[in-house]
Order: sequence, then structure tokens, then C-alpha cells
Amino acid sequence: MSNRLVFTFCGLLLGTVPLLTACGVEDAGKVSTVIVEGAKRLKSSGKTDLTVRYQPPDTKPYVLVVYPVERTTDDEATLERITPKALAISQAGAVLSPKAEGFTNTIALWRKGALATFDTSFRGIAEAGIVLTVAKDRGGPTDIALTRDASKVYIVGLR
Repeated sequence: MSNRLVFTFCGLLLGTVPLLTACGVEDAGKVSTVIVEGAKRLKSSGKTDLTVRYQPPDTKPYVLVVYPVERTTDDEATLERITPKALAISQAGAVLSPKAEGFTNTIALWRKGALATFDTSFRGIAEAGIVLTVAKDRGGPTDIALTRDASKVYIVGLR
């Protein structure tokens, strides 16, 4: 194979990689972005409450967990209840339990047919006081309730 042919093939391959990785990627970062944008709107509106919506691109089942800064025994009980749903849709061989140690002030998303993803980019903009969870067996949107107390925004509910 000539060097020119190899170079052309590699150039074509490299040119397609961004397209492949950009297609259908849905992760916890998208949920975090919804929260950050909502928190900014809430702060500038003068209101104290706002509901924003995470809308996945399809109807795949998913489990969403928002972890607080510190986890309590009540939080652990909530995680115990949601764990079977998250594990049921986790990709085989890459199962990570919502109860895993170390997840604080983090958003986690388990989606059918994909690896679990985690994001912390909402830190410093909004936070949860308790573990918040939602399981969507048929996909669909999740409404995220935000409330503002002075200059601080809290994530107070998932529905």
C-alpha cells in the first residue's frame, strides 16, 4: 500500500470519527446544562421557583440521580430503592451501582444500552440538599424543580 493511499485512508477515518462520536450521545452533562441554564434564569428573574425540563432524544429507559454535597442515611435508603432500576438498564459488564461511595454533588444518568455517565459542572451554581431520583421506564422528559434562597439555587425535585 502506498504512503499516499494510507494517508488518504487515515484522513478519511479521522474525518468520520467526530461524526460518529457526536451522534446520539446523551449523558449527564446534558442534564447538568439544563440545571445550570435554569439556575441562571431563576437568579435573573427575581422569582424564587422555576421548573426546567430535561428532554432525552428518544424513549429509552433511564434513571437519573442527583447527589447532595453530603449523603445521609436517608439518602442511602433512597439510593437502595433506585439501585435495582439502574442496574436493570445498565450495560452488561459495566454495572455501577448508584450506591457506590464517593458520589457527592454529582449528577448520574443510567440509560438503556449505554454506560452510566456522571457530571459535576453544575457545582457552584446549584445543589441538592438530599438525594433526588427519578426512573423513566419509557423515557420521556424529567421536570427538575429549582428554588432560590437569596443567591443560592437548590435542586428540590425530579418528576
